[in-house]
Amino acid sequence: MRLLLKIKTLLIPWERHPAVKAFCFSGIIKRPEGFTLVEVIVTIIAASILGAIFLNYMGTAMSQSTRAIEYVSGEASAEGLLERITTEFVYEMNRNPATALGTIAGRDYGSRVTKQYLNFVVSGTEGNQVVLSSGTSNTLKVTVSSSGSNLSTLLTNSRLSGSPKVAF
Repeated sequence: MRLLLKIKTLLIPWERHPAVKAFCFSGIIKRPEGFTLVEVIVTIIAASILGAIFLNYMGTAMSQSTRAIEYVSGEASAEGLLERITTEFVYEMNRNPATALGTIAGRDYGSRVTKQYLNFVVSGTEGNQVVLSSGTSNTLKVTVSSSGSNLSTLLTNSRLSGSPKVAF
């Protein structure tokens, strides 16, 4: 009995040996843990293909990402210029309403600004506007162009010389 117990105690450390653990009860050797060289190479190739596709799409998106900033910047500068023209018109209307349109039409605001005198036909339908070459109309259309958009406003001589001044 003691001999059997002694043999069992000798077998227990032997069963823990890594070489013995490699064998299953059916006799098949367990696969060692880790990746083979083929698996690593296939993974690197797949990752490089996906990376190339990703960079192709991201490259075009990144190169066109500044266009939105350019549009917003251009529109903001056009809006600022139109505000300046409107402010100067209100100032001129407060000084002398009879010459305010002519003063604004005569000023040079740069190549982005176009000014046209408009005369509206009594029927009131849209498109019945005639552009006049001289300042005989009471309406001046001012258009400021920016990258991608145009901003327009209509300035009119609607006040008399005795009207109260407009605060701005």
